[in-house]
Amino acid sequence: MKGKFVLLAALLILLVLVGGYSFSSIPTSSLDGQESMGSVERGEQTKEINGLKMTVNNVRTEPIENNDNHYVIIDLTLENVGSNVQEFTLFKVTLVDSEGYAYSHSSRVETKGILGGQLHPERKNRGEIGFEVPVEQEYELVYTDHLRTGQVTWPITLDE
Repeated sequence: MKGKFVLLAALLILLVLVGGYSFSSIPTSSLDGQESMGSVERGEQTKEINGLKMTVNNVRTEPIENNDNHYVIIDLTLENVGSNVQEFTLFKVTLVDSEGYAYSHSSRVETKGILGGQLHPERKNRGEIGFEVPVEQEYELVYTDHLRTGQVTWPITLDE
């Protein structure tokens, strides 16, 4: 009986410690621009949310035959600058058009790298995420951290 009480108390303490972390979203920026078919405004490439630093490295497009849409492919680098393992999933990332419609990632376009899964402290992961969207010149990339409540955005401008 005493062993069950100790186990229950230990689990309760662990729950309080895990739940007690304060989560904050502190944006940071970087000025290392890269040539591409699209761009992110200078100083807007890197942002941090809840210990996850995200950098937009490059933006490119691919046409879709017999369709008014095209693929916008965004090259991202993720870096865990916190002290805990971070979970990343593509379902947290959307691309929003000028009318406010949000589009989730598309698996019908070939991309480099794999984004998703666990990212341990001080580790980086780079990969591309593709979106099938109507042809426009400006979009907004949105990352939403649903569990810790926070959101960061990047304005995306395509070159003509």
